[in-house]
Amino acid sequence: MGEEHMNDSRLSPADESILKYLRNQVDRLAVEQYRRDAGPNAANEYWYAADDLKAFVSKLRKEGKNI
Repeated sequence: MGEEHMNDSRLSPADESILKYLRNQVDRLAVEQYRRDAGPNAANEYWYAADDLKAFVSKLRKEGKNI
């Protein structure tokens, strides 16, 4: 019974992939927004990516997932 609960708290491969993608987006855009040749929406893109990551992580934690 305890082992089943442990498995429920692990991320699925799909969730792991999404989490990795969102983290990479945030990391990339965090640097890109300060580049001299960054587009006019670079800062907005960073904040949207960070907000998406925050919302996804929050959803997973509410589901009892260990992150």
